[in-house]
Amino acid sequence: MLGYIIKIQKTPFYTGNLGLIIYQNGLSNYLLLAEDLKLGDYIYVGTSLIKDKEFFCKKFGSSIPISYISLFSKIYNLELYPFKGGQLARAAGTSVIVSSKDINKITLKVKSGWALTVSNFVMCSIGFVSNANHRYKSLKKAGLKRNAGFRPSVRGVAMNPCDHPHGGGEGRKSPPAAQRSIWGWLTKKTPSLKKKYQKSKRKLLKNIK
Repeated sequence: MLGYIIKIQKTPFYTGNLGLIIYQNGLSNYLLLAEDLKLGDYIYVGTSLIKDKEFFCKKFGSSIPISYISLFSKIYNLELYPFKGGQLARAAGTSVIVSSKDINKITLKVKSGWALTVSNFVMCSIGFVSNANHRYKSLKKAGLKRNAGFRPSVRGVAMNPCDHPHGGGEGRKSPPAAQRSIWGWLTKKTPSLKKKYQKSKRKLLKNIK
């Protein structure tokens, strides 16, 4: 059904903007907005399309099943499983591209370069998440980074010998031996996993049906 944007607001839980949508039947909810949506704009949300099918399949911000969306379109707020809720491409400025379609599955290209396969029945929104300039925001002080949950990290060579294998020595110098983790494991020159095994494992994790 059609819904109108009556309020746009920022929230600390999302980098994109949220919009309060009121639908024709009187219900309302909050949705992640696509770029270039303004107050008063209308979007379509639902599984059964109305007469202007082609128009709403290209309308930014509309949430429809992924099977209705044309190839090479940008989508965001994508479900990985039907009725699970949006899980993928929810950060500001992010999107996923529909690369191919099949009878039972749809293949997507993610920003990282991986290919995902999802069901034809999952829901998604058209376009890309609003507030794309968030990546250029200056934090201005370390406290804002701490408030976001990031703790400071100290180099091993700046520590004492009792705190890290790289610690100790006179002045600034490289680690005394092969580079190790805090627990003494070798971190270079010896791969922790075989490449073939690692690639197959990653592929299994990325194929979501």
